[in-house]
Amino acid sequence: MKKKELEMLLQKIPKIPKPSPNLEQYSTPADIASDVLFNAYQDIAGKNIIDLGCGTGIFSVGAKLLGAKNVVGIDIDEKTVDAAKECSEKMGLKIDYRIMDVKDFY
Repeated sequence: MKKKELEMLLQKIPKIPKPSPNLEQYSTPADIASDVLFNAYQDIAGKNIIDLGCGTGIFSVGAKLLGAKNVVGIDIDEKTVDAAKECSEKMGLKIDYRIMDVKDFY
């Protein structure tokens, strides 16, 4: 997959529905996410990936698109996890999203 193709796919990821200042939520732009993911390709492909503070799943989706074996996305905000699940399902990607505080993940 080419970097520009990855960026175009990541542009489909929704923004955080109602960002909370207390949770320091913000959306990562698709061009930045694709750059980070593309540069980490050899550390992603065929590996198990955990996306802590996944938000709406831009890095989770990108990792899966780049061939991650398994991807787990974790976020404390139920609405953002719901948006991530919905988007991943529409894209036909199997990603395990969990609503939990990252401090509670072992």
